Amino acid sequence: MLPKLVRAAGLLGLLFAVSAPPASGATPKEVERALKAGSDALKARYKGGAPAAAVGGDGQGLGATCLAGLALLEAGVPVDDPAVKAITGTVREACYTQTGTYQIALCLMYLDRYGDPADVLRIQILGVRLLVGQTVAGGWSYQCCAQPSADDVKWLKALRADQGPGKLHPDVEKYGQALAAGRNAVGGGTGGADDNSNTQFGVLAVWMARKHGVPVENALELIEKRFVGSQDPRTGNWSYSGGAAAGMGVGSPSMYCAGLLGMATAVARREEKRKGETPAKPKPKVDPAKPSDPFYNPPAAAPPPKKEDARPTDTRDATVQRAFAGLGLTIADQIRGGKGLLFDNGTGGHGHGDLYFLWSVERVGVIYGVDKIGGFDWYDIGSTALVRSQANDGTWNLGSYGVEVNTAFAVLFLARSNLARDLSGKVQKDPVNTEMRAGAGSPATDLLPTRPAPAAAPVLDLPNPTGDEAIALASKLLKSSGADWSKLLASTRDAKGANNTRALVVLANNVDGDRKKAVRDALAERLCRMTPTTLRAMLQANEAELRRAAALACAMKDDKDHIPDLVAAMSDGDGSVVRAAKAGLKSLTGKDFATAAEWRDWLSKEKK
Repeated sequence: MLPKLVRAAGLLGLLFAVSAPPASGATPKEVERALKAGSDALKARYKGGAPAAAVGGDGQGLGATCLAGLALLEAGVPVDDPAVKAITGTVREACYTQTGTYQIALCLMYLDRYGDPADVLRIQILGVRLLVGQTVAGGWSYQCCAQPSADDVKWLKALRADQGPGKLHPDVEKYGQALAAGRNAVGGGTGGADDNSNTQFGVLAVWMARKHGVPVENALELIEKRFVGSQDPRTGNWSYSGGAAAGMGVGSPSMYCAGLLGMATAVARREEKRKGETPAKPKPKVDPAKPSDPFYNPPAAAPPPKKEDARPTDTRDATVQRAFAGLGLTIADQIRGGKGLLFDNGTGGHGHGDLYFLWSVERVGVIYGVDKIGGFDWYDIGSTALVRSQANDGTWNLGSYGVEVNTAFAVLFLARSNLARDLSGKVQKDPVNTEMRAGAGSPATDLLPTRPAPAAAPVLDLPNPTGDEAIALASKLLKSSGADWSKLLASTRDAKGANNTRALVVLANNVDGDRKKAVRDALAERLCRMTPTTLRAMLQANEAELRRAAALACAMKDDKDHIPDLVAAMSDGDGSVVRAAKAGLKSLTGKDFATAAEWRDWLSKEKK
């Protein structure tokens, strides 16, 4: 069975499974204060009007202005705020002259988010320029088209909307055709070099232009071909430059996100075709039975409503799986090195530990609807880093983009910005991609009935660019079957060495149904051989599957000295760990309290 697609990223925390617990995260009030201080800092910059750099004809500074405007709107600043009004006026005036990919895309994204029907013509003009700038490889470079003449700008400003809703203005269509005819003069559009940083902005802007009547289907087709065809199968990543073939250079962590954004449009279009572009019917809420953990006897419950079978997976699913797994492994390496999602890389490197990377992760997390990547709460880790690194004046400045851009990136992250709401809606309604929930998700996630195995589902090697022995062993188990599976699982359970423990945790995050239960049982049985000190360390591990197995092992050893450890585990943030701790406590004490507070009160009385 193909592993749940984004749960392949569950190998994220496995490289340091018995490390100390992470530092306390930022509280909601701290995040709220940081968000307000950041948006106030941006408002202060624009309340007297846009800086001169934002209104120049070359577009320098305009991208930062658009990002600041997007951040303010996503932070809940009203449209009649003086700063937002100043930004809107600047963008509306300057958009007619823009030729750079970043500036065109960000102007379009801002006007789309602002939501005034009066801006549709401006969005269409920007959209056709963006289409002209797309290369045959499906990407974008820094430049889309030639600089418009003063007469062209005057003519474009004089256009009046007379087309129907969702239709391209006939004069804008002619304008786009004229641009296409002359695009070879600037070396773009047909075969020029491109990069995935410009491209990820182009992808989002093209998707947004779609609902305003810009004909983007061919562009979206090229985007899908680009990211499916240029992914490095060894790492799941994409290079910074070029899209024609895999292996064209090592991409930064942000390039995982660039590729996943491109693949989101492919998944969304597939969903539209599968649904016949009709609204999806709301699915009934499921109240599933509790799990059959060891030492737990679930009460009888009505069977959950029948769910539709998953459709067969395809190349798009495999591409997304590799990317999420590779992204998770990359973040794991960063955390293992004590860095996390945001750190000073010492080089000003583009998209590596900076705020550009942080916002890239946020966009992917929101569009795919994942709370965790590889078992880690990306928002908790990122928001904590932002709260801790914010300057006294409310700004951020880590990386090479300047205070304004960095502060906008930070505010967008903290606000959980969802700039392409229709895109995220379509991705998350997809039958396969609704299962693309990294980490544990809600407490009921792993309790839903197992769906039939997708037809002809490919079995993939887990991305393993570092040659990690535990991941290699997990891949071998994942591809085994029948007697070979049972024999290899038993061997891994019984063999000595930390790699075998880690391999079982990797595997538990990448299988479903009966196999998941077998792996979980094997892991818990293996941990029964551990000392009390080791089990206590595992109860504090980053990986939820290891904490869960350690909780069960404490009870399986019938060691009442572990009762305080299990009471502490009742406050774990992962539902499967809490259920395992509760089952273990019930077995060891004969008590059956419902909440962590009740268990703590009981334990306090027992100690007296």
